[in-house]
Amino acid sequence: MHTRLQPAIDYYHSLIARDLRAAEEQLDLLRTQQAERRVLFGDRPLAGCLRPTFLTETTYTEVQDTVYLIRQAVLRIAAAFFNDYDRLRNELGMQEWEVELASIPTNVIRLAATARMDSFMTTDSFKFVEINAEVPAGIAYIHELARIFRDLPVFRAFEQKYPVRFVSPLEHTFAALIQIYHEQFDGREEKPTFAIVDHLDVPTVHEFRLIQAYLQRLGYACEIADPRTLACRDGWIYANGRKIDILYRRLLLNEFYAMKDDCKAFLEGYMAQKTCYLNSFRTKMVHKKAIFSFLTDERYTHVLTEEQRRAIDRHIPWTRLLRPMKTTFRGLKIDLLEFARNNRQYFILKPNDEYGGKGVTLGFAVSQPEWDAALDEALDNDYVVQECVDIHREPFLMKTENGWAPVPVVIDLDPYVNGPSVGGCLTRISTSNLANVTAGGGTLPLFILRYA
Repeated sequence: MHTRLQPAIDYYHSLIARDLRAAEEQLDLLRTQQAERRVLFGDRPLAGCLRPTFLTETTYTEVQDTVYLIRQAVLRIAAAFFNDYDRLRNELGMQEWEVELASIPTNVIRLAATARMDSFMTTDSFKFVEINAEVPAGIAYIHELARIFRDLPVFRAFEQKYPVRFVSPLEHTFAALIQIYHEQFDGREEKPTFAIVDHLDVPTVHEFRLIQAYLQRLGYACEIADPRTLACRDGWIYANGRKIDILYRRLLLNEFYAMKDDCKAFLEGYMAQKTCYLNSFRTKMVHKKAIFSFLTDERYTHVLTEEQRRAIDRHIPWTRLLRPMKTTFRGLKIDLLEFARNNRQYFILKPNDEYGGKGVTLGFAVSQPEWDAALDEALDNDYVVQECVDIHREPFLMKTENGWAPVPVVIDLDPYVNGPSVGGCLTRISTSNLANVTAGGGTLPLFILRYA
């Protein structure tokens, strides 16, 4: 997979290396443009190197096809098993209040109107490690970063030899949300009014403003509001005094529940189902990391097609909700806790419902006593144990403290999923084994090589 990309990557690096003084000037321009256009995580520019990420058309098609199969597998398993309250609580790890919120009737059919499937590039393919089905971020950052990169002289020179195309997750996401509003929610406004709802002191607030500006350019009114400032009148949500047709929810349900007494209108409006909430409160059923346990456990996968099972075997790592139990690992019957404790080099621990790399322990990166302590703590909380992914490291020519040098990084490839289709990808790079932006990773736009 990487072999077909290498000539283009080598050529891009040669353009940088040809004139390192000009490269430094362009790197300064890249940082300046991000600051001016507010492509920032807090006060930090998201992109710190001159080369974006690339995929071939063949690989992008493979990503699309794989995501489709895995999404269909998730829907089959949800239809077969997720009407069981005890299974949602005990095997998916949902809290009682999460099940109650998910049970509120809504016209929106999709479990997640927009989601993101997060994967790592491997030596010869890619493997998904979780589904961000609740409030996937990054769509406006990626859109704006692509515009910035395309204006860089080095990129323009590269494009003369290697034509590319860019798939905007911002465009795809909001086209999908408007379609859902009309076709599933039965919304009647031709130009629905949006509200972006979240805390306003988060480091991604700049993205909210980028989304607002984008929607306004298209002729859609858009408000940005803290959930505690919302009002509900006759069942409709009002933000900053404006009636809202589509509430674009960036507020995590865990955060809502922690302050539910301070934002009653948020819940009242959802229950009234006049304002369309996207995503809905049902997303927890596919957002939990334990969803991969269902995808890799033969007790559930018998309802899937052979093609879906092959896609899972190739692209989903073995996962289990961590608890005392007997299960199977690659056909071997095991005691889960004993097996995980004695084989730390093959596994990682991660919270069932967290983001940004919080609470993740990599078995191969810690000592046995540290792993034992992490396992004991995880048992007292809501964690999954997941098989390690053999992550590929790719060199990027970067400016370092010692000058320009190839720096091996991991690449996070995260396609956005809008219904059955993929609408662009978030890509992140990091010198560590965690590529999350909140863990210090950098974000880059992904370009598809047209003729590779």
